[in-house]
Amino acid sequence: MRSQIGLAAVSVCAVVLAGCSGASSAIGPSVASYGASNIFSPVGYDQTQIDETHYKVTATGSEVTPPARVEKLATARAAEIGADMKLDYFKVASVQHGATCTAKEQGYKGPSTAGIARPNVVLDVIYSKEATDPGFKPSKATFEALSGELATESVSPEDQQAANQDILARCGQS
Repeated sequence: MRSQIGLAAVSVCAVVLAGCSGASSAIGPSVASYGASNIFSPVGYDQTQIDETHYKVTATGSEVTPPARVEKLATARAAEIGADMKLDYFKVASVQHGATCTAKEQGYKGPSTAGIARPNVVLDVIYSKEATDPGFKPSKATFEALSGELATESVSPEDQQAANQDILARCGQS
């Protein structure tokens, strides 16, 4: 009896997991949301501190994330850093749009791996306690505004498709 219950539980789990994996492949990639990137999910933001008031902020989107949203993700993170560090103002000194591209690889006696094509942006950010020129924005207010926009903003399927075609072309994968 116990083995039948155990077998039934394993079967239910297998069905649930199969359903989840099928649903995610039917939906496809999603637009990048606000969050840190990591080894398992390269989509999101990352930062490198250059000195006390200078950071490099990077954001990477999924293949269907428009470049403007990727820049907004990076800018929101830049503003959040300023707010967290009690530096009232920040200024984006430079913006570099780019792409992360890898070619499709054929597997040896196994499946091949798909090529990667993701938009990214790198911001050079300067922080200050005071707005020393008109280019400085208030850190806390900017973060609150951008994080609200990112949470409620939706990207139309047409814009997602256009973003995908653009990044594939930039990576030579179209």
